[in-house]
Amino acid sequence: MSNEVVNAPTRIAAIIGNPVAQSLSPVIHNAVFRSLGVNWLYLAFLVESEKVRQTLTEMAALGIAGYSVTMPHKNEVARIVAEIGEVDEVVKKTSAANTVMLRSDNSIFATNTDGQGACNAIESVANFKIAGSRVVLLGAGGTASAVAYALVKNGAKDVLIHNRSPQRAEELVARIGSCRVGRQAELANDVEQAQIVINTTPVGFDPSGAGSKTESPIDVRLIKSHHIVLDAVYRPLETSLLAAAKKVGAKTVDGLEMLVHQAALQQEIWLGRRGDTKLMRDAALNTQ
Repeated sequence: MSNEVVNAPTRIAAIIGNPVAQSLSPVIHNAVFRSLGVNWLYLAFLVESEKVRQTLTEMAALGIAGYSVTMPHKNEVARIVAEIGEVDEVVKKTSAANTVMLRSDNSIFATNTDGQGACNAIESVANFKIAGSRVVLLGAGGTASAVAYALVKNGAKDVLIHNRSPQRAEELVARIGSCRVGRQAELANDVEQAQIVINTTPVGFDPSGAGSKTESPIDVRLIKSHHIVLDAVYRPLETSLLAAAKKVGAKTVDGLEMLVHQAALQQEIWLGRRGDTKLMRDAALNTQ
């Protein structure tokens, strides 16, 4: 808020997940609310799995204007809101929701901004269009589903899903369509042929943010100078995958950039306008 006063008309938004203590979302969203001068406050709510339905059904009673949803609740929120409210196409296709809004009529709506946030981050930072590109997507979970959906919607020419469990990748492809399952034996060739490599797995994640930089979802020697590499992990900010990519001259997009771009899309849903991604990034970096 512009005047830093919390009062009766203050609208509340929050991130729900387990854990949430490490989340940068309160910092970046509150920075935008202050910059826009809106009477909103963003909090972090630790919500256990058995309390997700109650958390959603009581939104109207408590006057919670919106939720960001993080692990492990994205799939459950998608399922519950589909029952009690409305979900859009991306949630129907991916079975994952990261954004919930309480509408003026007290109905609940859910969508997912992760995928478009990733695409916007790539296009903004790397100055490269998704349309017509070849992409290797690592992982097949909720974030991967959203990113795959957005890549297809943004006109990617070829999206290859590489996952430790081929069955999960096949299930993702069946839901999304217009993308393919990558085979482990062909990973090196697939990466070579790709312009963009995106990691949505938690490999390399360190909640402390320190990061030993010893783990990578793929052999870093596969990354070459012609690649654009996005790692959805933002703790540490420079993962071993991104460090290796920088070393060979590839363009890199870190997880914080994806986070602020998807947050801007959440703000557009809640407020009708997007906040400044640079402002959010700076606010997050100032807390490190």
